[in-house]
Amino acid sequence: MKKILVTGAYGYIGSHTVKALAEHGYHVEGLDISRSSNDIEKYLNKPAYLHDVVRKDHRGDYDAIVHLAGAIDIEESVRVPWKYVKTNVEGTFNTLIKYSSDNFIFASTASAFNPISPYAQSKLLAENIIKAYGKNYSIFRFFNVAGNNGEFRQIGNATHLIRIAAEAAAGKRPFITINGTDWDTRDGTCIRDYVHVSDLADCIVNSIENPSNSNYECIGSGIGHTVREVIDAMKIVSDVDFQVIEGPRRSGDTAELIMPEDKSVKYYGKRTLEDMCMSAYQMELK
Repeated sequence: MKKILVTGAYGYIGSHTVKALAEHGYHVEGLDISRSSNDIEKYLNKPAYLHDVVRKDHRGDYDAIVHLAGAIDIEESVRVPWKYVKTNVEGTFNTLIKYSSDNFIFASTASAFNPISPYAQSKLLAENIIKAYGKNYSIFRFFNVAGNNGEFRQIGNATHLIRIAAEAAAGKRPFITINGTDWDTRDGTCIRDYVHVSDLADCIVNSIENPSNSNYECIGSGIGHTVREVIDAMKIVSDVDFQVIEGPRRSGDTAELIMPEDKSVKYYGKRTLEDMCMSAYQMELK
């Protein structure tokens, strides 16, 4: 039985990945800076390690490391860029060198295609470190991850569109704001590629046995949806016509981000935008 360490294990992607790995028969251990409402302990082979990846005093031997811990808020990265250098760059380097492992799986971001924000730049630097020091590895550029498996949820304040829209549909916020309506897109709002978190976790499980050893791999759907289209989809699945307000652009945003066609063969999402919206809405109703 292969022994896997998941960093950021209590987080949104981490909790779904821990469960998927356990269900595939792996010995799973988890590491995170703190616990969350996601109860992953029943899927772990030993109690989770509460530890910051920036520190160097926790070590171990594993068949694979799934490195999901990191700082992920684009707007925050513009305000406090050094936090993102320390957590995403130094934290990745520490994780890579302090554990003995033949396979390193890394959560990067599709923002690395156009690294405007400090967040995207920190992930790109981390990618280069892995390629320089890793043995076998899979560098995954995640597109916009959404939805849930009905058991685990996103942690902290909502920063992603589908969850924000789900909160509005569930009556947890009075309205939703569109950040920019003057982009050069079909309806003036940003276009993004969305992938269900369960599809993403399945791709990570596949990479345990088949490291890509490529510059990067994408996990997305290959389909672009505008902000208005996502909001409309949420209104349809929830049958709630919540209020929508138009606001200014966010710092660090780009007009369009969709998985390149030549990267959509090996890793892709099967669940639809409606699936993501429905599961996010149902989770907020809980």
